[in-house]
Amino acid sequence: MSQPVPAHSDPLVLLGRAAAGLKLDNLPPEVVQRAKQRVLDTVGCLVAGYEAGIASEIRSFVLAQGGASEATLLPAGQKTTVSLASLAHATYIHGLELSDAAPRGTVHPGNEIVPAALATAEKRGSGGAAVIPAVVAGYEVEIRFGRAVFPSAFYRGWWTPGLFGGIGSAVATGHALGLDAQGLDNTIGIAVNMLPTAMGRANEEGETIKWLLGGQSCAAGVLAAEMAARGVKGMRDVVKGWLPVVADEVHADRLTEGILDDGRFSQWELLSGVLTKHYATVGPLTASLDATFDLVNKNNISAEDIEEIAVDCMRRTAIFNTRHPENDVAARASLPYCLAVAVCRKDPSLLLGPAFRDDVLKDRAVWAAADKVKITENEDYERQYPARSLARVTIRLRNGQSFSQEEDRSARGRYLTPTDEDIENKFALIARPVLGKARADRVVQLVRRLETLPHVGELIEALKP
Repeated sequence: MSQPVPAHSDPLVLLGRAAAGLKLDNLPPEVVQRAKQRVLDTVGCLVAGYEAGIASEIRSFVLAQGGASEATLLPAGQKTTVSLASLAHATYIHGLELSDAAPRGTVHPGNEIVPAALATAEKRGSGGAAVIPAVVAGYEVEIRFGRAVFPSAFYRGWWTPGLFGGIGSAVATGHALGLDAQGLDNTIGIAVNMLPTAMGRANEEGETIKWLLGGQSCAAGVLAAEMAARGVKGMRDVVKGWLPVVADEVHADRLTEGILDDGRFSQWELLSGVLTKHYATVGPLTASLDATFDLVNKNNISAEDIEEIAVDCMRRTAIFNTRHPENDVAARASLPYCLAVAVCRKDPSLLLGPAFRDDVLKDRAVWAAADKVKITENEDYERQYPARSLARVTIRLRNGQSFSQEEDRSARGRYLTPTDEDIENKFALIARPVLGKARADRVVQLVRRLETLPHVGELIEALKP
């Protein structure tokens, strides 16, 4: 007879035990609060993506498939399967570059976790009390997998949010389905063996495939959980058999760091490592953008007076160096372009979306400002990431004046320790133009009391324009 595998010798056993043990009544209040923030932030991005990127194309595909009436396809409200609804909704979100990020694991967990958890809860007739621990479970496991290969997988060329998103959606779906520890163990093992192979080149080339990377990984996670629920077994050896395949540098101990042998959490990724994004750009641009907006607004700097914009930054910032992006996807991943928008327009809210419209992309003043950007990699800044996310911007004027500011994204509370007001303000900015004020405010009220919401269908209904 085979003997049980000790949790400490097999990370999947401990991860399954830990995820299955999460219930609303044993979550610390601050974890519940952060989970609700993640839900509101993500559904705001979902709403903002209804007509963006390839939203119409993915809807056309989903509606052509038919399928059981399990979950709502937004924005119009047609019914489809959990897998197809999750595919579409995560696709709407991913290319916007507005959903949250986990710098410690280089992933965008909410992108896949929240759509899958809501769709599964809707199918099962569950309320917010089931959604919250499912969301927490997804975040805690996905980020730990990302951390296990940080930063090597990213620099090998993977688009890690797409690569690992299937783990988070798998765990969230499995938890929402009510799987036990062994079921969630198998869910993770299946998801790992089916992970999408998403390339970072999608950012640099600006191809619309980038939108689909989030949808694909979300749907793959739903499939993994559904197969585990039907008794399918996952692969076991993630430490020697899988992690070295995706990264040159592996830290297997991070898979279960902060989890006790009995499955209780002593450390929460939701509390220590999730970033709210306030620009619709790749996350590493944030510190440079904050510094630039501060400099041009405090010193009343005009773009035409600028001789040079010198940026001293991390490697992970410097690689996003396309000078004249031809489309919105590439523009969201272009440091020169986004800095040029900042000095020419001086309005941070434009970088929530309007800055990536054709009229701005073709603005010759923005092109001219982008040509003034000089990027230098700073090895010391890179070594300090993710504890600090640093950049120094120096703006030199034609008259010989120079203004400089070093910025640490981690030092601004709205990114890593946002208040509910921070999240609700961002939601209003991106959701009210689509939903209208009354309906957007209704969504906020529902998420505020998510733990007592008897059926998530009420929230999903409010997300229809």
